[in-house]
Amino acid sequence: MEPPQQEIEALDAARAGDHGAIGPVLESYRARLSRMVSLRMDARLKGRFDTSDVLQEAFVEASQRLPRYLEDERMPFFLWVRFLVGQKLLQFHRTHLGVEARAADREIPLAVAAAPCASTVSVAEVWLAETGTPSQAVAADEEHARVRAALESMSEVDREVLVLRHFEQLTNAEVSRLLEITPQTASARYVKALTRIQSVVGEA
Repeated sequence: MEPPQQEIEALDAARAGDHGAIGPVLESYRARLSRMVSLRMDARLKGRFDTSDVLQEAFVEASQRLPRYLEDERMPFFLWVRFLVGQKLLQFHRTHLGVEARAADREIPLAVAAAPCASTVSVAEVWLAETGTPSQAVAADEEHARVRAALESMSEVDREVLVLRHFEQLTNAEVSRLLEITPQTASARYVKALTRIQSVVGEA
């Protein structure tokens, strides 16, 4: 899929020396990246930091590292910025929580592993907020538990595909690139994960 015209023109301007041209493009990413950070930020940090704190530092770093990116544009610009945001969020976790980087033998490739995992708690909360929760507190708790159980029953890759496609709203091509799988596999895993989580909603 072709990048937005705004991004194409901004990168052309940056190659010509106007590095400030990417500012509006970074701002155009803010909503998508805020969603990513919100899903992946440890709950213990949410009372101390906002998604904008992470994005502000990541955008500054993107501006500083832009010349190096332009020397070797092997990754689409949005995915590169997302990678920097993920790294910045991981730094917040390490600095303020002492959380170590995830093990090297996990299923998820490096491009995605640079960001913390989205917890099943946060994913379930967002899912139920979007789809509507039962009015009674007990019923809501039960449904939340079912959604969490469905998420935890998935493989790490299937769960990541669901988060990337449904919640971060990445395209199938972007997910394929990040997870180093074919578009067909990415699509099949998304349908599988989405069907699994939908099947538990509203169960008695």
